Amino acid sequence: MTPYDLLLRRVDPTRPLVTHYDGPAGRVELSAASVANAVAKAASMLRDGLGLAPDAVVSVDLPRHWQLPVWVMAGLSVGARVGRGLPDRVDVRVLGPEGLDRLRAGVDPAADDTLVASCDAFGMPVPGGVPAGVIDIAVEVRAHPDRFRPEPAAGGTAALIRDGVPRAWSQLDPGSVPPGARLWVDGATPERDLLDLLVVRPLLLEGSVVIGMDLDPAQVAAIQRAEGVTPGL
Repeated sequence: MTPYDLLLRRVDPTRPLVTHYDGPAGRVELSAASVANAVAKAASMLRDGLGLAPDAVVSVDLPRHWQLPVWVMAGLSVGARVGRGLPDRVDVRVLGPEGLDRLRAGVDPAADDTLVASCDAFGMPVPGGVPAGVIDIAVEVRAHPDRFRPEPAAGGTAALIRDGVPRAWSQLDPGSVPPGARLWVDGATPERDLLDLLVVRPLLLEGSVVIGMDLDPAQVAAIQRAEGVTPGL
């Protein structure tokens, strides 16, 4: 079963799944239904638009933004092996603004297809456009449907890559986290824990995640209380 299948099985798809706080940009909240629509579009773009096959490799090198879990879920839902900052050439690399700066400087992104997200709060296109041969996610993804049908084999080939080792999606364990937990991610969250907190635990445990970036430290505790973040996780 892929992440997209799990999104469709949520008991209450109207409840928040991903909430993103960005100091300058404010708050964005996506319900499970909204995430499912976004993942469907992204997965359709990867598979039907770019021809990504199960067992392909996708590096999702986005910052800690609401689009990060969407694209990780999308890659897994087409049956790809998905990681972050993968050093070798990959089939698809998804970049944010910092990656775009490297592209404009002529640095090879080491990917067959390179996608860029502006990481605007509302998913707007990259200001000023992208270099030739690079895909602006916001421009291309909107043409794809809000529903997606994963290939039968996708759940068996999907894997998260950590420390260079693919771990099968079907065998991942969310650990000792209570069902329905509301998790917290910020700039201090260790990279090795990031995808567990953004994707694995919220999906496998009917939970949700709050991403807090560029916040006044004095605000954090109040935001966590207001959002109902599960303490101690």
